[in-house]
Amino acid sequence: MTDSLIHGKITDESVEMMRRRIGYPNPTLRTGYVTWPWNSEATADSIRQFAHGYGDINPLYSDPAHAAKSRWGGLVAPPGFEWTMGVDRSPEVPEELAETRRALRGVHLFNAGHEGWFYKPVTPGVTLSKSGTVARVEDKVSEFAGRSVIVTNEHRWWDEAGDTYAVRRPWYVHAERKPVTKEHKYAKDERAHYTDEQIEEIDAAYDNEFIRGSDTLFHEDVRPDEALPKMVKGPFTVTDLINFFMGAGWYGYGCPPLRMARENRKRLRGFYSRNDFGSWDAIMRIHWEDDTARSIGVPASYDIGPVRWMWLVHYCTNFAGDDGWVYRVRGEFRRFNYVGDTTWITAAITEHRVDDVLGPLVELSLTGTNQRGQENIRGSATILLPSRKSGPVQLPPYRPHD
Repeated sequence: MTDSLIHGKITDESVEMMRRRIGYPNPTLRTGYVTWPWNSEATADSIRQFAHGYGDINPLYSDPAHAAKSRWGGLVAPPGFEWTMGVDRSPEVPEELAETRRALRGVHLFNAGHEGWFYKPVTPGVTLSKSGTVARVEDKVSEFAGRSVIVTNEHRWWDEAGDTYAVRRPWYVHAERKPVTKEHKYAKDERAHYTDEQIEEIDAAYDNEFIRGSDTLFHEDVRPDEALPKMVKGPFTVTDLINFFMGAGWYGYGCPPLRMARENRKRLRGFYSRNDFGSWDAIMRIHWEDDTARSIGVPASYDIGPVRWMWLVHYCTNFAGDDGWVYRVRGEFRRFNYVGDTTWITAAITEHRVDDVLGPLVELSLTGTNQRGQENIRGSATILLPSRKSGPVQLPPYRPHD
């Protein structure tokens, strides 16, 4: 134990400990001093702030007058908002598994993807409970991290009546912390720099962002070969990240200030190290300090996974409009999205059908490409659509996922 980052090793024993945690909470995704939810209840303010935190100006989430005229009759939260909510009702770890709290301790977590399913809209006044458990543990050898472990977790949110609102499965690559060298897989990634012409292109894309809104897309009107809109996200700045945290919270460990930070450090020693002026600070600063990012093996500061996943959700809700329902969104994070990068999101319709359970729907493939021409997001989505024949979208029934 030192004042610097803890550098643990991935061992067969630690991997087996994590496998024993399947069905129970992941010991590496702990809460610290702050255990209450970012939003104990959904409100018009918290819904608007969440949407604005990832750059979404859709009036369905922020304008009560517009939302009142929609099929929902009022404001609804975008998919993903549920993560800001929920009193923790995760199953308690039995005494015989107490030693597994040390599973994969001291190695870094890189969020590699999310897949979410959505069953009911979160509206002002809703309160939720949540649970989080380990779903799957897989060994992996990669060019970037050497031996690593992929751990998939499952989170579920439900209301007082027991109705499930959403299920999310994020997966994380657990890798040993190693400094960046010239031979590093991503060492040749150049920091972003933009000409006036490139900034003008980005601004034009923002000015022309497609938002379907109340212009209903009926299933019968979908043309599978049509060219779909292009969305831009970036250049990504630390200010953008701060705005995301303001709307969504800290997504897990928490980074409270001052006296609360001292209490947090008592519980989460491995989440803290000394900074360059000798004070303790959270490892979360890898997302805004280049030097700290390099200490765990990434060439520069970068986003958090939920940011990019919400960008895909944003694309889908813009496409679906007020009368559609975004049922499922999957996003795989293929490369790091550094501070300064710009991501262009494109999509294509891969299926257009009437499902026996879900009704009329379209399936989309989604791709995010950065200014270097590299794919940094690969995704897919299922969007339920109204039909002139069968009527409005019917909310999907909850069903456990394999």
